[in-house]
Amino acid sequence: MTLYICGNSHTRALRAGAMYLEEHEGAEPMVVFPLGTADHEAAPFSEIVDGQVVLTNDRFHKKLKQFFGFSSFEPQHRWGICLGNHNSRIFRHEGWLSAAPTWMNAKGKTPVSEALFQRIVEDDQIYIRRFLTQLISTGVRPFVISAPWPVRPDPELTGIKLSHDVIKAIDTRARVLFSEWLAERDIAIVTPPVDTADEDGFLKPDFAKGGDDPCHGNNKYGRAMMRKVLAHEAKMAQSGENVTRLA
Repeated sequence: MTLYICGNSHTRALRAGAMYLEEHEGAEPMVVFPLGTADHEAAPFSEIVDGQVVLTNDRFHKKLKQFFGFSSFEPQHRWGICLGNHNSRIFRHEGWLSAAPTWMNAKGKTPVSEALFQRIVEDDQIYIRRFLTQLISTGVRPFVISAPWPVRPDPELTGIKLSHDVIKAIDTRARVLFSEWLAERDIAIVTPPVDTADEDGFLKPDFAKGGDDPCHGNNKYGRAMMRKVLAHEAKMAQSGENVTRLA
């Protein structure tokens, strides 16, 4: 069965990784293309029409047709969805310059309670969660491919002036909340390889796109991530089950 992978701009690194693995490591052919940027996740982009999920965002819809040849998502296809854990959209909000999650006990910062933080994450992911729920309800059994670990920001290049400790606290908790939501719905998530993170949980420079890019992995990261994706898929095929695993 052909593996199809689509999603936001983090899919570009996955595409480069997939092409490398096909050419140099004998991986089975797969179809991997980004549909658009993470900005498109912040508005409704999908709905169910005649029992199938279609993309209502014009860019997403056109890319799905152009690169995959589909107008909708059908149950007979195997989909990896690279959406979720793009948490820079959360921590780049200027409100965090004077606030911090309450569990950090950060002096001089306005505490953000666990309940409020959960609401922030839910609001950020509302349309991603809606899309995944629609897929499940129409018989499609996708798995999710996480965005990379956060990139340690250089304020001069990225404009992100937030404390690294606050960034990491936000990102770590948001990932846990998303994984818990997925687990409740038996949706597997493939998380970034552990060895692509430094000792503080940020993406290692060797795996980051670099320069003024605040969030993307490079082609080397894409290769590492796609190896983990294919290992996950091989494990699922061997078991004959489609059950949730935090890979």
